[in-house]
Amino acid sequence: MRLPSLFKTPKYQRFNVAPRYYDPVKEEIDARTSHIKSMIEADLGKLDEKDFPKSRISGSFTTRKPARKNVNMTQPVIILLLTAGLVGYWFYGNIALYIFLLVSSVLLYLKVKRII
Repeated sequence: MRLPSLFKTPKYQRFNVAPRYYDPVKEEIDARTSHIKSMIEADLGKLDEKDFPKSRISGSFTTRKPARKNVNMTQPVIILLLTAGLVGYWFYGNIALYIFLLVSSVLLYLKVKRII
């Protein structure tokens, strides 16, 4: 007998995979025959130089482009706002705190609406 609970317990799920037939020898033979056919067409002049497929190893040694550095300005803006709010509170009291809350809420709204 099972006790009632507030949480839903997961049910047993079966994993069904339909096996596919893969013949690596046939794949290699097809790749070689298509490569040889394209070489024959290139020798006969049917293909231009740009249509001729390059060797399989030529793409292996390309240099990777460095990733573009995205400068995220959110963290420095938050640090600047917090410091300005703290310094303003020390010098001007609650008025600086209210201005800080107003400016930070406007910036948060603009960030959520993806205007900035």
